[in-house]
Amino acid sequence: MFELDDLIRVAKRENNFRRKYLYVNPLQGKHMPVSPGIALKLFSGLREKLASRYPGERLLVIGFAETATAIGSSLAYGGANVSHYISTTREDLSGTAYLVFAEAHSHAPEQRLALNGFAEVLGDPAGERGGNDGEKTDGMAENKVDRIVFAEDEVTTGNTIMNLVRLIRERWGSAAPAFGIASVLNSMTAARLSEFAAQGVPCDYLFRIPFEYRISSVDSYSYGSPEKSGDTEDPAPNDRGARSDREDATQIIRLGHYRNPRFLSGVQELRSRTDQFVKAALERLPDLKPGAGVLILGTEELMFPGLLLGAALEQRRPDLRVRFHATTRSPIAVSREADYPLHRRWDLSGLYDSGRRTFIYNLDSYDQALIVTDSCFWNRGLPCLEAALRQAGNRRITLIQWGDFRYEEQL
Repeated sequence: MFELDDLIRVAKRENNFRRKYLYVNPLQGKHMPVSPGIALKLFSGLREKLASRYPGERLLVIGFAETATAIGSSLAYGGANVSHYISTTREDLSGTAYLVFAEAHSHAPEQRLALNGFAEVLGDPAGERGGNDGEKTDGMAENKVDRIVFAEDEVTTGNTIMNLVRLIRERWGSAAPAFGIASVLNSMTAARLSEFAAQGVPCDYLFRIPFEYRISSVDSYSYGSPEKSGDTEDPAPNDRGARSDREDATQIIRLGHYRNPRFLSGVQELRSRTDQFVKAALERLPDLKPGAGVLILGTEELMFPGLLLGAALEQRRPDLRVRFHATTRSPIAVSREADYPLHRRWDLSGLYDSGRRTFIYNLDSYDQALIVTDSCFWNRGLPCLEAALRQAGNRRITLIQWGDFRYEEQL
């Protein structure tokens, strides 16, 4: 079993006056590299709590972008009582309406929940029923879910979640389902937990910590400067020919059967598509020598497929040292001091938007680095990420591009 000290480190947000700290979980697979199997074992403990809390209920899990997308996907993928899954997003998806809500303390406060498919699982919104609020009319779909459970890594006040609960209740009226929260950590005050309980929103978590637990520690460190990627080459999107003459040129694997987690899907489809991805990726991986170190790197909101691939690789090749973590939009200060969690940071151009600052922390040297992304347009972003990997000592790099997630890139 896990102990609290296994799961919590306090880090300093960069230039954030709303909340100067954040909790970094060394075993979650976001900011710090971790064995994929250990991360999935951690998430399974939270999944067991949902099965115990809501026996017989049909759950829709919503994973919060970007840090908790792997947690939410894992709860859905392995949850016996979960029927549907979706993640929130900060991306601009075309062809859909959103519920837009705020995460006030975040570096990127606007969150979106795509509404495609929601009428099929929650029924028509309150204003579109043609009858009284909450009254079933002919042709109105029966609810296919009993409860929405919001998956998070850590809940501090619950304000962001309640913003979304309010929007859903306003849209669906008395036909809105019940709600719940599942998080690895919870630092809500007792009074706040009571408020949520009174509103019918139970909170499940693996560990509860005091509000603002250990946050003063961020003032005791000396902080250093981030590292810049040296490669600023800018080939045309999807055109790698200009770089193919390099001896250490990145290999690219493109895989199909994609399912965009930013849109609602049934859990059976989530499992099937993700399993297809893992199977196809394993079949096309580069040769890995015995005892090799392998990094699998997710990109921003896309974490779970790479995490599941890493766990499958650990099972197939127990001789390998496999680690997983992901790029992120979170700017966090770094320190060389031993007990601070993040020691090195590279500033990058985003793979989803080349004008977006993204970051990668605590890169190490591996025999093989595998980037897993669902971006179709990487423009400057991939060369920057390649350069960071090479600066950290990685010479063999493979990009696994899954699917057809497209958007209007801001150049």
